[in-house]
Amino acid sequence: MKKYLLASLAVAGILACSTGVHAVEPVQGPYIVGEAGWAIGMKDYDDAGIFGLGAGYHLNDYMRADVTVSYRPWGKVDFKGSDEKKSDMWSMPVLANVYAKYPIMNMFDVYGMAGIGMAWNKTDSIRNARGRSRSNLAWTAGAGIDYFINRCWSLDLGYRFTDLGSARVKGNDAYDGRRKRDIRSNDIKLSARYYF
Repeated sequence: MKKYLLASLAVAGILACSTGVHAVEPVQGPYIVGEAGWAIGMKDYDDAGIFGLGAGYHLNDYMRADVTVSYRPWGKVDFKGSDEKKSDMWSMPVLANVYAKYPIMNMFDVYGMAGIGMAWNKTDSIRNARGRSRSNLAWTAGAGIDYFINRCWSLDLGYRFTDLGSARVKGNDAYDGRRKRDIRSNDIKLSARYYF
């Protein structure tokens, strides 16, 4: 019953915002955003899914800004070349982002973006080393394209390079692996925005 109610509300929202055959870019104002994607990790750790939410403001035809929080379950991170030195890790970045965009058609914008904030990287304990939780300065930069479905909804497909600082484990005297890994990734994201 609940799934039918949610589907009905989603369809009603789309129809209520519809402007006919041609999509129209939204007016200035606030929006919420949901995002999903894939983070391609560097050589010493696995790739990860990206799941995020955020809120922002559409400033004018050429600028928007938002704050997003996302979750990235990385899986195993290699702290020195063997299974017993691989720790499960997750990251949670909170980023403030600014987008400079340019309309190329009635329904499309291209944009460049940059963001800065904090990331929390958490590792689990492994043999001879304890996991750690660490907060880091994080930043991202990228580009993409927006597609405006109507005055309330848009889709965004983009690429980001993201630096989430470092992840660490705390080794004892018997531990001979690395205690730190830089966490950087190439991200492909699909986002949906709802404008109020």
